[in-house]
Amino acid sequence: MSYTLGMASRGSRRSGSRRRARAPSSSRPDEEGPPRERKDRLIQARVPRELESTVKAEAERRRLSVSHLIRSVLEDAFDLVDDVVADVDQIVSDSVHLARNVGRNARRIASPTAREDTPPPADLDHIAAWNEVTLNRPVACSQCGDPIGRGTRGFVGLSDDPRAERAWLCGPCVEAL
Repeated sequence: MSYTLGMASRGSRRSGSRRRARAPSSSRPDEEGPPRERKDRLIQARVPRELESTVKAEAERRRLSVSHLIRSVLEDAFDLVDDVVADVDQIVSDSVHLARNVGRNARRIASPTAREDTPPPADLDHIAAWNEVTLNRPVACSQCGDPIGRGTRGFVGLSDDPRAERAWLCGPCVEAL
């Protein structure tokens, strides 16, 4: 058996009689003055007796009207769903990025030609210091041969030897020094 929250569930209706909702109007013909507009809309729902009791008890516990409690619960539920959807989008985006990086690295490691194409470590004895920079163009690490992409952190070698080729290191190779 179902009941309607609000006045109908309090026994204000006789069994079998139905009360029609008044069509929303901006003014009543018997009232004078500026027309009134209702700001909130009315939604009615049939709920089981047990849910009605639970809602009323919770509203009383929180010292709220049943309408305010239901409105708050609905708003919170929609906010929660929106937050979850936003978080899922970010997780999916991060996962796709991670999967691409792992796949690229796995192919590079697994490829037999990748090991052969990797240049031998450069002689870095002429480098006096390493300066951290943000790269404007991609380069390869002089030590391990890994690419260092544009806009990422890299380290340029400072040398007094004008004939020496410019040396670049990636973060892991600098940490290994």
